[in-house]
Amino acid sequence: MKSLKKSSGFTLIELLVVIAIIAILAAILFPVFAQAKAAAKTISTLSNLKQVGTSGQIYLADYDDVVHPHRFSNATAVPAINNAGYYFYLEPYMKNRQLVWDTARGVATDTSSNNYAWSQATSITLNRNGWSSWETLNTFVRSYRVASAQEDIADRAAYIVTSRTDAPSLGYDFTSDEAACPVVVSPNTVANTRLQRAYLGSLFHKEKIVTSFGDSHAKSVPNKSVMTYHQTVAAGEQCAGYNDPQFIPPAINHKFWGTWYDATK
Repeated sequence: MKSLKKSSGFTLIELLVVIAIIAILAAILFPVFAQAKAAAKTISTLSNLKQVGTSGQIYLADYDDVVHPHRFSNATAVPAINNAGYYFYLEPYMKNRQLVWDTARGVATDTSSNNYAWSQATSITLNRNGWSSWETLNTFVRSYRVASAQEDIADRAAYIVTSRTDAPSLGYDFTSDEAACPVVVSPNTVANTRLQRAYLGSLFHKEKIVTSFGDSHAKSVPNKSVMTYHQTVAAGEQCAGYNDPQFIPPAINHKFWGTWYDATK
């Protein structure tokens, strides 16, 4: 009589149990891996911002401590340069066009052209009226800031991550204190993009503004510590000072955003 040999293979039930265990582990681990990947991209963006900020400090040393402008034009250059972004001023110190982009989205356009048109869409963005320049009340005459004269320089945003409403992978060459007043209801449909620039950029970093400060150190700042969220455009524009005869915002965090109408604050 032949003896019956026990099969060494898996039964269907055992296979289903193994598959179920793998599925459970994947459901647990995949979000962890995604979070780790996102955190790594934020760290890389902070590194970029640190290098941008350091380049800005070297520029200050060469230009009597005056912060660089936000735009540059030269119609006689070949090719002609029309409203190049702030990167134009920092390129001699940075020499790397990849550094002015948020790593979470990568380099989102062709940066090879020496007309610098691409530099108006960088996702690492200059805080124009709070760090680079200021304007007189009523007449809006622009002057560029002296860095050593600034109050709370270590708390003043110099460069931050931004995003566009119509092209999220791109950003802007400058932003302003209006970005302290974002509209969070259907944020990509808001026509006044100045309210939205920093908020939309922060969504790639868990609602944190990845920032290089006036002394060139870089860190992530929780949105709600320097922003006020609004449900409507009217409320956002009131926060940004649009209803004031002199466009003075009533209650934003000036230590972070700066004061557009004051040479030192």
